[in-house]
Amino acid sequence: MGEGRDGETYKAELLDDAGKTVTGYVKLTLDPRKVIAELATAQVGRALGLRIPRPYVAILDTADLREEFGSTFANQGAMVCFASEQAGKRSYSLERGLRKPSLALKAALEKQFDLGSTIALDELVANDDRNLGNVIYAPGKQEFWLIDHGRALTGTYWAMWGLDDPAVSVRNLLADESAAVWDQAQRKAIIDKARELVNKCALLCLDDLDLDGFFVKIDGSTDRQEIITFLRERINHTVHLLCNRLQMGHLSLTQPKPL
Repeated sequence: MGEGRDGETYKAELLDDAGKTVTGYVKLTLDPRKVIAELATAQVGRALGLRIPRPYVAILDTADLREEFGSTFANQGAMVCFASEQAGKRSYSLERGLRKPSLALKAALEKQFDLGSTIALDELVANDDRNLGNVIYAPGKQEFWLIDHGRALTGTYWAMWGLDDPAVSVRNLLADESAAVWDQAQRKAIIDKARELVNKCALLCLDDLDLDGFFVKIDGSTDRQEIITFLRERINHTVHLLCNRLQMGHLSLTQPKPL
């Protein structure tokens, strides 16, 4: 289906726990941290009520990647991959839809797309790569879904330095590209959404993250507790980081108490 800087994506039939076949997408990458970042963000985002397709850990026999696919991963044995259920039928990226937006898409964007919560989630999980190509529009139900979280948990920063700085600022593309045209009311609305989201996150039992123990199976050097600690502490920095990003540092905001 596509090729990007982080790997390749294929449409596939997935087999769920009950033996049911589900249509979805499988992402191939040589960096196991990106698989873990996808899983962690999907679990947290779904628990917070955002539309994120159901995630899977998939085992792919790369011998099935036929030569005509031109895959760089072909014939490398079995691979552990991130996969997700398809978000609606006839769905397509918002980036593609905005090239020639229909009236229905414009109306759905105004009424259905929760831009504020999307920006807040990306700040919370330190996702430095949310662009319109990984916001999916499903026209049947006029829903917007978030995909592609492989650069969450600070993107390349995680690989280089670990997760020792929960106050680190990484780019937040949707906010950075729009802030220049937002007025004060629009900026405040984003901050209000962020405050609402982090307060919800403070109520989550983050110790339940990856209870099945997939992270360490995917990458033996990854400490599940390190990710939990980063996210738990990140709650207390998210609103402040967004205020700085939107140049609203003068606002007096109530942060959730540290856990």
